[in-house]
Amino acid sequence: MSISVKEQFSDDEWFLISSVPSMVGAAMAGAGKSGIIGTTKEAMASMKSVVAGKNDYPDNQLIAAVLEKAESFGDAKEKAGAYREKAMAQFKEQNIKSPEEFNGYMLDNSRKAIALVTEKQGEKEAAEYQAWCITVAKKVAEAASEGGFMGFGGEQVSDGEKALMSELQKVFTVMA
Repeated sequence: MSISVKEQFSDDEWFLISSVPSMVGAAMAGAGKSGIIGTTKEAMASMKSVVAGKNDYPDNQLIAAVLEKAESFGDAKEKAGAYREKAMAQFKEQNIKSPEEFNGYMLDNSRKAIALVTEKQGEKEAAEYQAWCITVAKKVAEAASEGGFMGFGGEQVSDGEKALMSELQKVFTVMA
């Protein structure tokens, strides 16, 4: 009997691997000053691009396992609550109080996740995992313009988003 992808990792390792794509999206959303409309667009882009990983990498068992559907609404709600609780506990433990601290935490976790995926799943899966994460960042950065008024004007990708993308590209060496 073969073991599932998820069973190859400890609970903490799995949480790390499964949380990085969403953390990348959240960090990118926080990197620009998009206002309420732009922030909403960026949050939606993050969710959509994370979920799109299943279609973008249909043969990647790791990504499919990360995006495995809950069996019911109640199960999904329970999993989301447990995820949020664990994430908040980690933020508190790491004493994360600013976007810059969150970004450093996200980049460090991204490095750890890539190393784990490479070690336990191989180069191909790790490359696709990296491409998935960088795609999430790009989609969020491009979702709303920054510095305009009520969604008009401004620049598509802010200096803050460009700077964070540069940092992400140093970590995620496989470009999407």
